Amino acid sequence: MKNKWKILIVDDDLSILRSYQKYLESEGYTVFTADDGRNGYIAIEHEHPDLVLLDINMPVKTGLELLEDLNRTFNKKDIPLIVMLTAFGDLDAAVKAMNLGAYEFLTKPVPLEKLRSTVECALETLTLKERVAYFIEPDNTPFKDTIIGRDPLMVDIYKTIGTLKGNKATILVTGESGTGKEMVAKAIHENTVPDEPCIAINCAAVPENLIESELMGYVKGAFTGANANREGKLEAVRGGTLVLDEISEMPYEFQTKLLRVIQEKDFYPIGATEKKRFNGRIVALTNKNLKELVEKGKFREDLFYRLNVITISVPPLRDHLNDLEMLILHFIKKANFINHTSIQSITKEAVDYLRSHTWPGNIRELENTIQRASIKAKDKILTRDSFSFLIAEKKEQTDAKVKPAGSDEFPFPEKLMPLRDVERNYIEYVLKQTNWHKGKTAELLGITRPTLDKRIEEFGLHKDV
Repeated sequence: MKNKWKILIVDDDLSILRSYQKYLESEGYTVFTADDGRNGYIAIEHEHPDLVLLDINMPVKTGLELLEDLNRTFNKKDIPLIVMLTAFGDLDAAVKAMNLGAYEFLTKPVPLEKLRSTVECALETLTLKERVAYFIEPDNTPFKDTIIGRDPLMVDIYKTIGTLKGNKATILVTGESGTGKEMVAKAIHENTVPDEPCIAINCAAVPENLIESELMGYVKGAFTGANANREGKLEAVRGGTLVLDEISEMPYEFQTKLLRVIQEKDFYPIGATEKKRFNGRIVALTNKNLKELVEKGKFREDLFYRLNVITISVPPLRDHLNDLEMLILHFIKKANFINHTSIQSITKEAVDYLRSHTWPGNIRELENTIQRASIKAKDKILTRDSFSFLIAEKKEQTDAKVKPAGSDEFPFPEKLMPLRDVERNYIEYVLKQTNWHKGKTAELLGITRPTLDKRIEEFGLHKDV
Protein backbone atom coordinates (compact mmCIF):
# COMPACT_ATOMS: atom_id res chain seq x y z
CA MET A 1 0.00 0.00 0.00
CA LYS A 2 2.93 2.37 0.57
CA ASN A 3 3.62 3.00 -3.12
CA LYS A 4 0.30 4.77 -3.57
CA TRP A 5 1.50 7.66 -1.38
CA LYS A 6 3.36 10.63 -2.83
CA ILE A 7 5.77 12.57 -0.64
CA LEU A 8 7.38 15.95 -1.37
CA ILE A 9 10.59 16.97 0.44
CA VAL A 10 11.32 20.72 0.45
CA ASP A 11 14.77 21.55 1.86
CA ASP A 12 17.72 23.71 0.75
CA ASP A 13 20.22 21.28 2.33
CA LEU A 14 20.85 18.96 -0.62
CA SER A 15 22.61 16.29 1.45
CA ILE A 16 19.54 15.94 3.71
CA LEU A 17 17.25 16.18 0.69
CA ARG A 18 18.94 13.26 -1.09
CA SER A 19 19.33 11.21 2.07
CA TYR A 20 15.62 11.42 2.97
CA GLN A 21 14.60 10.85 -0.65
CA LYS A 22 16.70 7.70 -0.99
CA TYR A 23 15.48 6.29 2.32
CA LEU A 24 11.78 6.93 1.68
CA GLU A 25 11.98 5.55 -1.86
CA SER A 26 13.56 2.39 -0.39
CA GLU A 27 10.46 2.18 1.82
CA GLY A 28 8.27 2.13 -1.28
CA TYR A 29 7.06 5.74 -1.44
CA THR A 30 7.02 7.97 -4.53
CA VAL A 31 9.20 10.95 -3.62
CA PHE A 32 9.57 14.42 -5.20
CA THR A 33 11.96 17.18 -4.10
CA ALA A 34 12.25 20.97 -4.16
CA ASP A 35 15.14 23.10 -2.89
CA ASP A 36 13.21 26.18 -1.69
CA GLY A 37 9.70 27.35 -0.73
CA ARG A 38 8.85 28.81 -4.14
CA ASN A 39 9.68 25.60 -6.01
CA GLY A 40 7.93 23.70 -3.24
CA TYR A 41 4.71 25.59 -3.93
CA ILE A 42 4.97 24.83 -7.67
CA ALA A 43 5.57 21.12 -6.93
CA ILE A 44 2.49 21.01 -4.66
CA GLU A 45 0.38 22.56 -7.44
CA HIS A 46 1.59 20.08 -10.08
CA GLU A 47 2.24 16.82 -8.19
CA HIS A 48 -0.48 16.98 -5.49
CA PRO A 49 1.58 15.15 -2.86
CA ASP A 50 -0.10 13.47 0.10
CA LEU A 51 2.62 14.55 2.53
CA VAL A 52 5.20 17.34 2.54
CA LEU A 53 8.39 17.33 4.61
CA LEU A 54 8.97 21.08 4.80
CA ASP A 55 12.10 22.82 6.06
CA ILE A 56 11.46 26.12 7.87
CA ASN A 57 14.64 28.10 7.12
CA MET A 58 15.15 28.37 3.35
CA PRO A 59 16.08 31.14 0.90
CA VAL A 60 13.57 32.82 -1.46
CA LYS A 61 10.55 31.57 0.56
CA THR A 62 10.65 30.03 4.04
CA GLY A 63 8.65 27.02 5.07
CA LEU A 64 6.33 29.14 7.22
CA GLU A 65 5.73 31.53 4.30
CA LEU A 66 4.91 28.57 2.06
CA LEU A 67 2.51 27.24 4.68
CA GLU A 68 0.83 30.68 4.86
CA ASP A 69 0.51 30.72 1.05
CA LEU A 70 -1.13 27.29 1.09
CA ASN A 71 -3.65 28.39 3.72
CA ARG A 72 -4.43 31.49 1.71
CA THR A 73 -4.81 29.97 -1.76
CA PHE A 74 -5.87 26.33 -1.25
CA ASN A 75 -9.08 24.86 0.13
CA LYS A 76 -8.30 23.37 3.52
CA LYS A 77 -9.17 19.85 2.36
CA ASP A 78 -6.73 20.16 -0.57
CA ILE A 79 -3.69 21.07 1.55
CA PRO A 80 -1.41 18.03 1.99
CA LEU A 81 -0.26 16.94 5.43
CA ILE A 82 2.73 19.05 6.44
CA VAL A 83 5.61 17.87 8.65
CA MET A 84 7.86 20.84 9.49
CA LEU A 85 11.66 20.39 9.73
CA THR A 86 14.19 22.73 11.31
CA ALA A 87 17.78 22.62 12.43
CA PHE A 88 16.96 25.02 15.25
CA GLY A 89 14.92 24.39 18.38
CA ASP A 90 12.63 27.37 17.66
CA LEU A 91 9.56 27.21 19.94
CA ASP A 92 7.86 30.21 18.34
CA ALA A 93 8.25 28.74 14.87
CA ALA A 94 6.85 25.41 16.09
CA VAL A 95 3.79 27.08 17.65
CA LYS A 96 3.17 29.13 14.50
CA ALA A 97 3.54 26.08 12.26
CA MET A 98 1.06 24.07 14.32
CA ASN A 99 -1.40 26.99 14.32
CA LEU A 100 -1.14 27.06 10.53
CA GLY A 101 -2.16 23.41 10.40
CA ALA A 102 1.12 21.49 10.38
CA TYR A 103 0.74 17.85 11.40
CA GLU A 104 4.10 17.53 13.17
CA PHE A 105 7.29 19.48 13.93
CA LEU A 106 10.67 17.69 13.90
CA THR A 107 14.14 19.01 14.74
CA LYS A 108 16.97 18.06 12.33
CA PRO A 109 18.88 15.90 12.05
CA VAL A 110 15.94 13.50 12.18
CA PRO A 111 16.95 9.85 12.72
CA LEU A 112 15.72 7.76 9.80
CA GLU A 113 13.70 5.50 12.10
CA LYS A 114 11.98 8.58 13.57
CA LEU A 115 11.36 9.89 10.06
CA ARG A 116 9.83 6.55 9.00
CA SER A 117 7.50 6.33 12.03
CA THR A 118 6.39 9.96 11.64
CA VAL A 119 5.63 9.46 7.95
CA GLU A 120 3.71 6.24 8.68
CA CYS A 121 1.63 7.88 11.42
CA ALA A 122 0.88 10.88 9.20
CA LEU A 123 -0.22 8.71 6.29
CA GLU A 124 -2.29 6.52 8.63
CA THR A 125 -4.24 9.68 9.42
CA LEU A 126 -4.89 10.10 5.70
CA THR A 127 -5.91 6.45 5.48
CA LEU A 128 -8.48 7.04 8.20
CA LYS A 129 -9.82 10.08 6.40
CA GLU A 130 -10.22 8.01 3.24
CA ARG A 131 -12.14 5.39 5.19
CA VAL A 132 -14.40 7.88 6.91
CA ALA A 133 -17.97 7.40 5.73
CA TYR A 134 -19.79 9.65 8.16
CA PHE A 135 -18.94 13.23 9.07
CA ILE A 136 -20.29 15.24 11.98
CA GLU A 137 -21.07 18.77 10.92
CA PRO A 138 -19.98 21.44 13.44
CA ASP A 139 -23.02 22.84 15.23
CA ASN A 140 -22.85 25.59 17.83
CA THR A 141 -26.54 25.45 18.70
CA PRO A 142 -27.56 23.81 22.02
CA PHE A 143 -27.99 20.05 21.63
CA LYS A 144 -31.56 18.79 21.72
CA ASP A 145 -32.26 15.15 22.48
CA THR A 146 -35.17 13.69 20.53
CA ILE A 147 -36.50 10.48 19.00
CA ILE A 148 -34.31 9.32 16.14
CA GLY A 149 -35.22 6.96 13.30
CA ARG A 150 -36.70 6.60 9.83
CA ASP A 151 -37.54 2.91 10.01
CA PRO A 152 -41.26 2.18 9.36
CA LEU A 153 -41.59 1.03 12.98
CA MET A 154 -40.43 4.45 14.15
CA VAL A 155 -42.55 6.27 11.56
CA ASP A 156 -45.64 4.54 12.99
CA ILE A 157 -44.76 6.02 16.39
CA TYR A 158 -44.49 9.50 14.89
CA LYS A 159 -47.88 9.08 13.23
CA THR A 160 -49.50 8.03 16.49
CA ILE A 161 -48.01 10.98 18.35
CA GLY A 162 -49.33 13.24 15.60
CA THR A 163 -52.91 12.16 16.34
CA LEU A 164 -52.78 13.06 20.03
CA LYS A 165 -53.03 16.84 19.89
CA GLY A 166 -56.36 18.10 21.20
CA ASN A 167 -57.13 15.14 23.46
CA LYS A 168 -55.99 13.89 26.86
CA ALA A 169 -56.23 10.15 26.23
CA THR A 170 -54.16 7.97 28.54
CA ILE A 171 -51.20 6.36 26.77
CA LEU A 172 -49.30 3.18 27.55
CA VAL A 173 -45.73 3.08 26.16
CA THR A 174 -44.19 -0.40 26.15
CA GLY A 175 -40.77 -1.67 25.20
CA GLU A 176 -37.61 -3.32 26.47
CA SER A 177 -35.29 -1.45 28.81
CA GLY A 178 -33.20 1.14 27.00
CA THR A 179 -35.40 1.47 23.91
CA GLY A 180 -36.22 5.13 24.49
CA LYS A 181 -39.67 5.05 26.11
CA GLU A 182 -38.84 8.22 28.08
CA MET A 183 -38.01 10.02 24.83
CA VAL A 184 -41.37 8.96 23.39
CA ALA A 185 -43.12 10.37 26.46
CA LYS A 186 -41.19 13.60 26.05
CA ALA A 187 -42.13 13.78 22.37
CA ILE A 188 -45.80 13.25 23.24
CA HIS A 189 -45.64 16.17 25.65
CA GLU A 190 -43.75 18.51 23.32
CA ASN A 191 -46.13 17.78 20.44
CA THR A 192 -49.31 18.25 22.45
CA VAL A 193 -48.93 20.65 25.39
CA PRO A 194 -45.35 22.02 25.26
CA ASP A 195 -46.18 25.09 27.38
CA GLU A 196 -47.53 23.01 30.28
CA PRO A 197 -45.48 21.13 32.92
CA CYS A 198 -44.14 17.64 32.20
CA ILE A 199 -43.51 15.71 35.42
CA ALA A 200 -42.04 12.21 35.57
CA ILE A 201 -42.06 9.85 38.53
CA ASN A 202 -40.44 6.42 38.73
CA CYS A 203 -42.93 4.17 40.51
CA ALA A 204 -40.19 1.70 41.43
CA ALA A 205 -38.08 4.38 43.12
CA VAL A 206 -40.78 5.64 45.49
CA PRO A 207 -41.37 3.61 48.68
CA GLU A 208 -44.85 2.07 48.84
CA ASN A 209 -45.85 4.13 51.85
CA LEU A 210 -44.97 7.40 50.07
CA ILE A 211 -46.49 6.87 46.61
CA GLU A 212 -49.87 8.33 47.59
CA SER A 213 -48.46 11.51 49.13
CA GLU A 214 -46.07 11.89 46.18
CA LEU A 215 -48.88 11.79 43.64
CA MET A 216 -51.85 13.20 45.55
CA GLY A 217 -50.19 15.47 48.08
CA TYR A 218 -51.55 16.12 51.56
CA VAL A 219 -52.94 18.84 53.81
CA LYS A 220 -51.44 20.19 56.99
CA GLY A 221 -52.02 17.88 59.94
CA ALA A 222 -52.92 14.87 57.78
CA PHE A 223 -50.30 12.81 59.63
CA THR A 224 -47.35 13.28 61.94
CA GLY A 225 -44.83 15.51 60.22
CA ALA A 226 -47.34 17.10 57.83
CA ASN A 227 -46.58 20.65 58.96
CA ALA A 228 -47.89 22.32 55.82
CA ASN A 229 -49.97 21.61 52.75
CA ARG A 230 -48.05 19.81 50.03
CA GLU A 231 -49.01 19.77 46.38
CA GLY A 232 -48.89 16.34 44.75
CA LYS A 233 -47.74 15.57 41.22
CA LEU A 234 -51.33 15.15 40.00
CA GLU A 235 -52.03 18.77 40.89
CA ALA A 236 -48.61 20.19 39.98
CA VAL A 237 -48.83 18.88 36.42
CA ARG A 238 -51.73 21.28 35.71
CA GLY A 239 -52.78 20.68 32.09
CA GLY A 240 -49.52 18.97 31.18
CA THR A 241 -48.18 15.43 31.14
CA LEU A 242 -47.65 13.08 34.08
CA VAL A 243 -45.22 10.30 33.13
CA LEU A 244 -45.47 7.20 35.32
CA ASP A 245 -42.31 5.22 34.64
CA GLU A 246 -42.18 1.52 35.57
CA ILE A 247 -45.94 1.50 36.14
CA SER A 248 -45.72 -2.27 36.73
CA GLU A 249 -44.03 -1.54 40.08
CA MET A 250 -46.88 0.63 41.40
CA PRO A 251 -48.16 -0.85 44.68
CA TYR A 252 -51.26 -3.00 44.05
CA GLU A 253 -53.19 -1.28 46.84
CA PHE A 254 -52.68 2.16 45.28
CA GLN A 255 -53.68 1.06 41.79
CA THR A 256 -57.37 1.42 42.72
CA LYS A 257 -56.85 5.09 43.58
CA LEU A 258 -55.01 5.76 40.33
CA LEU A 259 -57.85 4.05 38.46
CA ARG A 260 -60.33 6.45 40.07
CA VAL A 261 -58.20 9.46 39.06
CA ILE A 262 -58.25 8.29 35.43
CA GLN A 263 -61.98 7.60 35.51
CA GLU A 264 -63.25 10.60 37.49
CA LYS A 265 -60.48 13.12 36.74
CA ASP A 266 -60.33 14.15 40.39
CA PHE A 267 -58.72 13.05 43.67
CA TYR A 268 -58.45 13.81 47.38
CA PRO A 269 -55.08 14.82 48.84
CA ILE A 270 -54.35 12.87 52.03
CA GLY A 271 -56.42 14.35 54.87
CA ALA A 272 -58.39 16.67 52.57
CA THR A 273 -62.17 16.99 52.48
CA GLU A 274 -62.26 18.81 49.14
CA LYS A 275 -61.48 17.26 45.80
CA LYS A 276 -58.74 18.46 43.47
CA ARG A 277 -59.19 18.34 39.71
CA PHE A 278 -56.76 16.42 37.50
CA ASN A 279 -56.45 18.19 34.16
CA GLY A 280 -53.37 16.48 32.72
CA ARG A 281 -52.58 13.44 30.61
CA ILE A 282 -51.11 10.24 32.04
CA VAL A 283 -48.40 8.49 30.03
CA ALA A 284 -47.46 5.15 31.60
CA LEU A 285 -44.20 3.39 30.71
CA THR A 286 -43.36 -0.26 31.22
CA ASN A 287 -40.78 -2.83 30.12
CA LYS A 288 -42.96 -5.66 31.37
CA ASN A 289 -45.99 -7.41 29.91
CA LEU A 290 -48.84 -5.95 31.96
CA LYS A 291 -51.31 -8.48 30.58
CA GLU A 292 -49.20 -11.32 31.98
CA LEU A 293 -48.98 -9.51 35.32
CA VAL A 294 -52.79 -9.20 35.29
CA GLU A 295 -53.09 -12.97 34.73
CA LYS A 296 -50.73 -13.56 37.66
CA GLY A 297 -52.74 -11.24 39.91
CA LYS A 298 -49.91 -8.70 40.20
CA PHE A 299 -51.61 -5.87 38.32
CA ARG A 300 -55.23 -4.75 38.33
CA GLU A 301 -57.10 -5.72 35.18
CA ASP A 302 -59.37 -2.66 35.26
CA LEU A 303 -56.36 -0.31 35.55
CA PHE A 304 -54.62 -2.11 32.70
CA TYR A 305 -57.54 -1.46 30.35
CA ARG A 306 -57.78 2.17 31.47
CA LEU A 307 -54.09 2.69 30.74
CA ASN A 308 -54.27 0.81 27.48
CA VAL A 309 -56.44 3.33 25.63
CA ILE A 310 -53.60 4.11 23.20
CA THR A 311 -50.53 1.86 23.15
CA ILE A 312 -47.19 2.76 21.62
CA SER A 313 -44.73 -0.12 21.34
CA VAL A 314 -41.12 1.06 21.07
CA PRO A 315 -39.08 -1.50 19.10
CA PRO A 316 -35.76 -2.88 20.32
CA LEU A 317 -32.73 -1.56 18.43
CA ARG A 318 -32.16 -4.93 16.73
CA ASP A 319 -35.52 -4.48 14.95
CA HIS A 320 -34.64 -1.12 13.38
CA LEU A 321 -30.92 -1.36 12.66
CA ASN A 322 -31.48 0.73 9.53
CA ASP A 323 -31.49 3.67 11.93
CA LEU A 324 -28.09 2.76 13.41
CA GLU A 325 -26.01 5.28 11.44
CA MET A 326 -28.41 8.09 12.27
CA LEU A 327 -28.37 7.16 15.96
CA ILE A 328 -24.57 6.94 16.03
CA LEU A 329 -24.15 10.43 14.57
CA HIS A 330 -26.78 11.78 16.95
CA PHE A 331 -25.00 10.35 19.98
CA ILE A 332 -21.59 11.58 18.78
CA LYS A 333 -23.04 15.08 18.62
CA LYS A 334 -24.53 14.58 22.07
CA ALA A 335 -21.18 13.39 23.46
CA ASN A 336 -19.43 16.40 21.89
CA PHE A 337 -21.97 18.73 23.50
CA ILE A 338 -22.16 17.15 26.95
CA ASN A 339 -18.57 15.94 27.43
CA HIS A 340 -16.87 18.64 25.33
CA THR A 341 -15.29 16.01 23.08
CA SER A 342 -14.50 16.93 19.47
CA ILE A 343 -15.22 13.83 17.40
CA GLN A 344 -15.58 14.82 13.74
CA SER A 345 -16.20 11.52 11.97
CA ILE A 346 -16.51 7.75 12.19
CA THR A 347 -15.25 5.14 9.73
CA LYS A 348 -17.45 2.73 7.81
CA GLU A 349 -15.60 -0.20 9.42
CA ALA A 350 -16.56 1.12 12.85
CA VAL A 351 -20.21 1.47 11.87
CA ASP A 352 -20.21 -2.03 10.36
CA TYR A 353 -18.69 -3.39 13.56
CA LEU A 354 -21.31 -1.66 15.70
CA ARG A 355 -23.97 -3.10 13.40
CA SER A 356 -22.73 -6.61 14.22
CA HIS A 357 -23.29 -6.07 17.95
CA THR A 358 -26.49 -7.53 19.42
CA TRP A 359 -27.31 -4.46 21.59
CA PRO A 360 -29.16 -6.19 24.43
CA GLY A 361 -29.25 -2.81 26.20
CA ASN A 362 -30.78 -1.20 23.10
CA ILE A 363 -30.39 2.52 22.38
CA ARG A 364 -29.23 3.31 25.92
CA GLU A 365 -26.35 0.85 25.50
CA LEU A 366 -25.47 2.38 22.12
CA GLU A 367 -25.43 5.87 23.60
CA ASN A 368 -23.18 4.79 26.47
CA THR A 369 -20.87 2.99 24.02
CA ILE A 370 -20.51 6.10 21.84
CA GLN A 371 -19.86 8.30 24.87
CA ARG A 372 -17.20 5.92 26.19
CA ALA A 373 -15.45 5.69 22.80
CA SER A 374 -15.61 9.48 22.31
CA ILE A 375 -14.04 10.21 25.68
CA LYS A 376 -11.23 7.67 25.17
CA ALA A 377 -10.55 8.60 21.53
CA LYS A 378 -7.01 9.81 20.82
CA ASP A 379 -8.01 11.35 17.50
CA LYS A 380 -11.08 13.11 16.14
CA ILE A 381 -12.04 10.01 14.17
CA LEU A 382 -13.77 6.99 15.70
CA THR A 383 -12.44 3.75 14.21
CA ARG A 384 -13.17 0.10 14.85
CA ASP A 385 -10.36 0.10 17.43
CA SER A 386 -12.21 2.83 19.34
CA PHE A 387 -14.73 0.15 20.32
CA SER A 388 -12.26 -2.57 21.28
CA PHE A 389 -13.76 -2.64 24.78
CA LEU A 390 -16.87 -4.29 23.29
CA ILE A 391 -14.75 -7.31 22.33
CA ALA A 392 -13.61 -7.76 25.94
CA GLU A 393 -17.18 -7.40 27.20
CA LYS A 394 -18.44 -9.96 24.68
CA LYS A 395 -15.74 -12.39 25.84
CA GLU A 396 -16.79 -11.93 29.47
CA GLN A 397 -20.41 -12.65 28.55
CA THR A 398 -19.40 -15.74 26.54
CA ASP A 399 -17.17 -17.03 29.33
CA ALA A 400 -20.02 -16.61 31.78
CA LYS A 401 -22.38 -18.58 29.54
CA VAL A 402 -20.00 -21.51 29.06
CA LYS A 403 -18.76 -21.58 32.62
CA PRO A 404 -18.26 -25.22 33.62
CA ALA A 405 -20.23 -26.75 36.41
CA GLY A 406 -18.53 -26.46 39.74
CA SER A 407 -18.86 -25.81 43.40
CA ASP A 408 -20.23 -22.30 42.81
CA GLU A 409 -23.27 -23.50 40.82
CA PHE A 410 -26.64 -22.70 42.33
CA PRO A 411 -27.33 -25.46 44.84
CA PHE A 412 -30.78 -26.89 44.16
CA PRO A 413 -32.49 -27.99 47.37
CA GLU A 414 -32.14 -31.65 48.21
CA LYS A 415 -35.66 -31.72 49.60
CA LEU A 416 -38.85 -29.86 48.89
CA MET A 417 -39.10 -26.45 50.54
CA PRO A 418 -41.34 -23.37 50.37
CA LEU A 419 -40.95 -21.21 47.26
CA ARG A 420 -40.08 -18.24 49.48
CA ASP A 421 -36.98 -20.07 50.74
CA VAL A 422 -35.94 -20.98 47.20
CA GLU A 423 -36.33 -17.31 46.19
CA ARG A 424 -34.20 -16.19 49.13
CA ASN A 425 -31.44 -18.70 48.35
CA TYR A 426 -31.37 -17.83 44.67
CA ILE A 427 -31.21 -14.07 45.27
CA GLU A 428 -28.36 -14.66 47.72
CA TYR A 429 -26.60 -16.87 45.13
CA VAL A 430 -26.84 -14.24 42.36
CA LEU A 431 -25.64 -11.50 44.73
CA LYS A 432 -22.55 -13.56 45.51
CA GLN A 433 -21.93 -14.29 41.81
CA THR A 434 -21.95 -10.54 41.03
CA ASN A 435 -19.94 -9.69 44.15
CA TRP A 436 -23.01 -7.88 45.47
CA HIS A 437 -23.30 -5.58 42.46
CA LYS A 438 -26.97 -4.73 42.91
CA GLY A 439 -27.46 -3.28 39.43
CA LYS A 440 -26.18 -6.45 37.71
CA THR A 441 -28.10 -8.65 40.17
CA ALA A 442 -31.40 -6.86 39.51
CA GLU A 443 -30.81 -7.15 35.75
CA LEU A 444 -30.06 -10.89 35.95
CA LEU A 445 -33.11 -11.49 38.14
CA GLY A 446 -35.34 -9.42 35.88
CA ILE A 447 -36.49 -7.13 38.68
CA THR A 448 -35.98 -3.46 39.51
CA ARG A 449 -33.29 -2.20 41.88
CA PRO A 450 -35.87 -1.00 44.49
CA THR A 451 -37.55 -4.44 44.40
CA LEU A 452 -34.16 -6.08 44.95
CA ASP A 453 -33.43 -3.77 47.90
CA LYS A 454 -36.81 -4.68 49.34
CA ARG A 455 -36.09 -8.42 48.99
CA ILE A 456 -32.62 -8.05 50.57
CA GLU A 457 -34.15 -6.32 53.59
CA GLU A 458 -37.08 -8.73 53.75
CA PHE A 459 -34.84 -11.81 53.65
CA GLY A 460 -32.19 -10.29 55.95
CA LEU A 461 -29.38 -10.84 53.44
CA HIS A 462 -25.94 -9.46 54.27
CA LYS A 463 -22.71 -9.31 52.32
CA ASP A 464 -19.97 -11.51 53.76
CA VAL A 465 -17.04 -9.43 54.97
